[in-house]
Amino acid sequence: MILAITLMLASAFCGLLYIDAVGKISGWIGLPKYEGYVPRLRAYAMIWSGLALALPFLAAFLVGHGKSAGIRHAETNRDNVVTGPEVSREWAFATALLAYLLRVAAAAFASVAFMVVFVFVALMLQKLGVGAH
Repeated sequence: MILAITLMLASAFCGLLYIDAVGKISGWIGLPKYEGYVPRLRAYAMIWSGLALALPFLAAFLVGHGKSAGIRHAETNRDNVVTGPEVSREWAFATALLAYLLRVAAAAFASVAFMVVFVFVALMLQKLGVGAH
């Protein structure tokens, strides 16, 4: 679980680096002094965006990886046990896929929330005069 949260934080950081690179590219296009940096920044932006999008999928996989089927009960007498209908493999796969997609959505939401918190903290520190200058 800690590794999954770390991956979500890394995704947020990569997302912020992507936004930074896109901002620099849009500001530097047309300026002869910075024209040589633009292709390299585009390559970095591709890397950051790829990582920002891929890391929540990996985090969702890690969150669901440790889940077990449940507590195993002792063997009971099968004569008096009422069981439900058998679930087909297709439904089991669909259920597992939907659970994974729900974890992906939660991981992506957490990454965006980390980005918002980071920007908010940076703005508050700037307002307080605690800059990185």
